[in-house]
Amino acid sequence: MIRTMMKGALIWTAAAVLLASCSAKDGANAQSAGNVIKLRTQGDATVFDSEHMNQNGRIWIPAERAAALLNYRYDLKPEANAATIGFSDPLYTLAADSKRASIGDRAVMLREAPRMIGTSLYVELGSLSQLLETPVRWDARSKTVVVAPREEPVKQTTMDKRGYSMRAAAAESPKATEAIAFAKKFIGTPYRFDADPYAQSDAFDSSSFMQHVFKHVGVELPRSAQAQSRIGQTVARDQLAPGDLVFFYTPGRYGSREIVGHVGLYIGNSQVIQTYGEPGVTITRMDGDWDKRFLFGKRVL
Repeated sequence: MIRTMMKGALIWTAAAVLLASCSAKDGANAQSAGNVIKLRTQGDATVFDSEHMNQNGRIWIPAERAAALLNYRYDLKPEANAATIGFSDPLYTLAADSKRASIGDRAVMLREAPRMIGTSLYVELGSLSQLLETPVRWDARSKTVVVAPREEPVKQTTMDKRGYSMRAAAAESPKATEAIAFAKKFIGTPYRFDADPYAQSDAFDSSSFMQHVFKHVGVELPRSAQAQSRIGQTVARDQLAPGDLVFFYTPGRYGSREIVGHVGLYIGNSQVIQTYGEPGVTITRMDGDWDKRFLFGKRVL
């Protein structure tokens, strides 16, 4: 009898362990990525595949796939479970389990905190819409996420559509001369998206390079190109002076061609020292494609 009772107890214990295991597994599956869905931008026939999670009627997708859809660079820091999205410099930052995100240097509170699922950072579609500042729509019938192009015209202040103004060109200031000489010391320094400060990374992206150079002459700049474009005195193409920051749009990134996507330092004679990829920090002539992409300059020295 005792042996039979012990055998029964063992069977019930095993069954309980099995049920608990199945329950835990089901709970994990509820939080995991599910079937493949489609991602596309409005007005573009190109379609991306993506894993997703559907929880309580809300759709979550990997932030990395959203970045790829918009032709952005994406950098995930696993130690912090945080990601940065942008083109030549960081534009959007978000982190797991935090509703606080940022657009450039501006904070935004997301509807839902992003979550780490496996090794991927997932973001809920309503929160993605908040971050990108553009509608993000879920088409349940076609199982497709549709992102509208972002449009945000740059305020030109005294400039007209072509960027001309009546300001007189300024002579090169001593600080500008010092900044340019200092910047040239870094020619060939590698480009790295979302680069940490130079002392730690030995690399730059476009706005961190400007930060580093201007800090050398006592001027603190914000971190992103878009934030840097909001300070200083606006300068038109034909009024640029050495030491001016110069801003460019990035083709194919936005619905508008008037949104800042990149920054460099004007050094005179229609030349810019900047970094955006290979070969790292380099001097580029402001003609051809760069001339077409030019938006405006800003004078902060």
